[in-house]
Amino acid sequence: MINCYAEVRNVQVKTNDTVEIKLVVDVDELAGQNEELMKLVGKEVSTTLESNQISYREKVDPETREPVLKYMVHKDGTVAMYSQEKLDLELEELPEEERSSVINKSEIDEYILACDSGPMTIPGGIFEGKEVLQKLSEGEELADLAKYYGTPLQEMQDTLDDYRKFVAPQAKAWQDWKNGTEQPSTNEQEDCEATGQESLNFDDEE
Repeated sequence: MINCYAEVRNVQVKTNDTVEIKLVVDVDELAGQNEELMKLVGKEVSTTLESNQISYREKVDPETREPVLKYMVHKDGTVAMYSQEKLDLELEELPEEERSSVINKSEIDEYILACDSGPMTIPGGIFEGKEVLQKLSEGEELADLAKYYGTPLQEMQDTLDDYRKFVAPQAKAWQDWKNGTEQPSTNEQEDCEATGQESLNFDDEE
């Protein structure tokens, strides 16, 4: 079995009623799998193609166009959430707006496995997304996990994707921090607290 992330570069319908799909894979994705891949040349294989991107929505302040909830990463890699309260209470409260953002599923999974991403509340209980992803990374099949948790396979897949959307904003902040992209500094968080803004740890989020 070959496990990798690939880009669908081209899809072409051939005259012999077949479809040619061109996949482009980063060489690092195939590390240790090249020999097995070569054995598949000319063989029939089964495959599943699904998008590696997760689209999620964030509430934004209609005045500043900035997310209502922001995330900062401490030096130890932990992610904290803070929200900004309006300082002038005499201002009329404006309705919140939403915008869509996109992040790679693999980047979210990396964050979940590396950090304490916390559970997600679902009807009837909570969903431990990190536990599920850890089992998948160890080679277990999602179908087997669905049976173990007593959940239909499609529902299990949908819930896992919902969990990815749930932690996507934190994952984006963590990836920016890991890659050296500028993040809100500790001084900025202190300024928030000094001016009446609310600072919340992600672990306390409901």
